[in-house]
Amino acid sequence: MDTYIKTLIEKLCDMYRYRIIELKDIPGLSSSWGVVKEEGDRAEVVFFSSLNTMRDLEINSFVGYLRNALRCEDIRPVQVLIDGDLKTYTDEQGGLHLNHEIYPQCGLILINNVDNKILYYSLGLEDKANELANCINHMRHIENQRGKTEKAIITYILIAVNLVIYGLTAYLSGNIVDSNTRVLIFLGAKVNELINAGEYYRLVSCMFLHGGAVHVGVNMYSLYALGPFVEGIYGKLKFTIIYFFAGIVSSFFSYKFSADISVGASGAIFGLLGAALVFAMKMKDRVRKDFIRNILSVIVVNLVIGFSIPNVDNFGHLGGLVGGMISSFVLFKKDQQF
Repeated sequence: MDTYIKTLIEKLCDMYRYRIIELKDIPGLSSSWGVVKEEGDRAEVVFFSSLNTMRDLEINSFVGYLRNALRCEDIRPVQVLIDGDLKTYTDEQGGLHLNHEIYPQCGLILINNVDNKILYYSLGLEDKANELANCINHMRHIENQRGKTEKAIITYILIAVNLVIYGLTAYLSGNIVDSNTRVLIFLGAKVNELINAGEYYRLVSCMFLHGGAVHVGVNMYSLYALGPFVEGIYGKLKFTIIYFFAGIVSSFFSYKFSADISVGASGAIFGLLGAALVFAMKMKDRVRKDFIRNILSVIVVNLVIGFSIPNVDNFGHLGGLVGGMISSFVLFKKDQQF
C-alpha cells in the first residue's frame, strides 16, 4: 500500500503540478504524505486513507491542522480511500452499490488498488477523479512494460546467443562486418550435401549463424521488436516451441527447394509473424481489424522485399511462416491469459 500511494503521489506531482505535504501524526490516514495544490487563497489537499484507518479521522481537527500548516483559511480536503477489499455490486433493481458502508466527512474518492479502478467519487470531484485515473493508467502502463520485459526472457536469451555466436563467427573470419563462408560451413550452415550425408543438426545450427553485421543486426532488431509480444501471448514454453519449430521448418523448406548455402534467424522470425497472425485471427472478436491488416501488411512487405533482393532465402522465409502458423494454431488457446 505504501508503495502504491507513494507512486500515486509522484505521478500527481509530475503530471498535475501538485506539491508534497507531510501530514504528521494525523489519526485516520494511511500515509503521512499527501499532496496540495494552491490556487490564490485556496488550497486543495489530497490525502489517503484505508478501510481500517478512515474511521479514526476527525475532519474538523484535520482541517484546522491544515490551516495552520499551510497558513490558508480556505481548505478543500479530498480524501482518497484506497483498499483492495472495496468492490461494487449490482442489486436486483440494477442499482450499483459498494460492498462496504462509507460515511464521507469531505470530498471522497474510492480506489480499488488491486483492480486499479476508481469505484466512486463525490459530486464535484470528476476532474480530480480523472486526474487520479490518468495517474493509475500511467502506473499500469509502466507495470505492463516491466511485466513484458520480465516475460520476454527467452527472447533476450535468443538474442544473446545469436550475438555471441556472431562474435565467434567474426573472430574466426577475422572480419566483424562480413562472415567467411568457410567459417559458416564449419560452424553449421545449411549445406544440402552435408545434410544428405547425415549432418541433420545443420537444420538447427544454421538458425544461429549470420552472414554479416547488417544481417545479424536486422534480424536481432526484428526479434527484439516482435519477440516480447509473441512471448507475452504464448508464454515461455510455447514461444520456444514456436520459434524452434518455425526455424526447423524454415531450414527444411530451404533444404528441399534451394541448393544454396543458407544461414540466419529470419525463418524463425517469420514464424513469430505467423504466430502473431494466428493470434489476431483467433482473437478477432477482441482485437481491432487494423491489427490484423498491419500483421498481414508486414508479412507481405517482407516477402516482397525478399523476392526483390538477390541472395535472400525466400523458401526459408515461407517455411518459417508456415511453421509458425501451424505450431501456434495448435498451441494457442483462446481462453489463455495475455
